[in-house]
Amino acid sequence: MHTLLSVVVALAGAGLAGWGFLRALRHRHRVAGGGSPRARRAGLIGYAAGGLLALLPDVVAGVVVAASAATNDAAAVLGTLALFVYRCAVILGWGIGAVVLAVTGRRFVTAVSRGLSGAREALDRMPRPGDRRQARWRREAGLEDFPREWAALIDHDRALARRLLDQGNHLESGLDVAVLRDYSDPVTVAAMEALVECDRVRTPGPPPGTRDVLATAYGQAVVRFEGAVEAAEKNARRVGSG
Repeated sequence: MHTLLSVVVALAGAGLAGWGFLRALRHRHRVAGGGSPRARRAGLIGYAAGGLLALLPDVVAGVVVAASAATNDAAAVLGTLALFVYRCAVILGWGIGAVVLAVTGRRFVTAVSRGLSGAREALDRMPRPGDRRQARWRREAGLEDFPREWAALIDHDRALARRLLDQGNHLESGLDVAVLRDYSDPVTVAAMEALVECDRVRTPGPPPGTRDVLATAYGQAVVRFEGAVEAAEKNARRVGSG
């Protein structure tokens, strides 16, 4: 009878621990997913209580029914060994579950997220082998003042588009507006193609790991667009002065 009751207590404890584990895991965050702090605490209590019942079923059963003595020494030794192995297994599983609940807690997740964000920022600030080459290329190409941030690059692209398309703004600068509006002129066509290319490769944000916008396809497209706009304006100015 004692053995049967111990098995029942152990199964009940395992079920209670499983329910508490799933409930605490489901409500591990107080805000995200509509988790409830009260439900999470109830799950943790159920997990702890169920673990104790599963760990000490013979003790709980002994409160109700007295344990019967083993018929021989061999049976006593095997029973003791089996109980020891069982308790080791319960402690291992209980500990793994506790670790899972700990590492999925809001405090731990927040701390890890902050640590990872800080590590990523530190890595981003560290110089890379290509940084000096990129800086040297900027100097050699005369692009020291070229935008370095993605938002500034988009603003520069739009400003170039206005320079090319809002021809009325150039009436006092000696440009021949008719040339800028002549889309059969190869120089103007090249500028329009560069404009379309910028629109094609532009994305809302920079690619992951971008440190200098000049290293991206969009940055290179804007550089070509800027040169094409200047060439179109120079062509229009030349025609206008002629």
